[in-house]
Amino acid sequence: MIYWLSLASAVFIGFAALVWKMSGIARENRVLKAEFSLRRLNNELTVFFISDIHRRTVSEDIIREVKEHGVQLVLIGGDLAEGGVPYSRIEENIKRLSSLGKTYFVWGNNDYEVDQERLQEIFRAHGVTPLRNASVLHDHQGQAVNICGVDDIRLELDDYPAALRGVQQDFPTILVSHNPEIHHQIQETDGIDLILSGHTHGGQIRLGRFGLCEIGGTGTVHQAPYLISNGYGTSKLPLRLGARPETHLIKLVPEPCMEGN
Repeated sequence: MIYWLSLASAVFIGFAALVWKMSGIARENRVLKAEFSLRRLNNELTVFFISDIHRRTVSEDIIREVKEHGVQLVLIGGDLAEGGVPYSRIEENIKRLSSLGKTYFVWGNNDYEVDQERLQEIFRAHGVTPLRNASVLHDHQGQAVNICGVDDIRLELDDYPAALRGVQQDFPTILVSHNPEIHHQIQETDGIDLILSGHTHGGQIRLGRFGLCEIGGTGTVHQAPYLISNGYGTSKLPLRLGARPETHLIKLVPEPCMEGN
């Protein structure tokens, strides 16, 4: 009996320690840096990308860190919120993010769990431009940059052709879609220069190499570079293991000219 009680106590303590560790990982504040070359881009553009905030409050430490790098553009890749998140917290997050620079937002599946009119009021109050299957021309030092936003794929609200309808091919194009499944819709002739997504949380809880989703990272689809983020917050359980939270400071630079051109 004493042996089994000791074993049960050891298992409980070990489990509690693991949960405590996973909870600590989920609260981390990380800014990862990346650099991409964009065709037709004339001047360097510094972007802050964040997705899957869910129930978290964006750390002021992150805001201070990225502000030092002169962020010019903020892109929110969906799941800013979810059901039960106080609107005061949503607005505080938008206030902090929009203080960095011009801010654009695309919807994720969990964003539809909150009142849409309240959400739009918050965007209007802080000058945030929401993109629902639409594109806009963002002015960057006198040059236009296409910013395209695709609505949530999981809820079948996406309309990729509509998002591209206003794109001007003479300018670089950044595509933001909460769900990275947008990769299956992209064609090389679309002229996309960068794709930013989240949604997967990198699996959130992984056992070694195994998880419900692939870990976040970068790659190329139809010659367009992409970044899939592990996201900043969590869904269901406020725990992470093997898929640390992340935000992204992205430097976009003009594509180097080839010798002889």
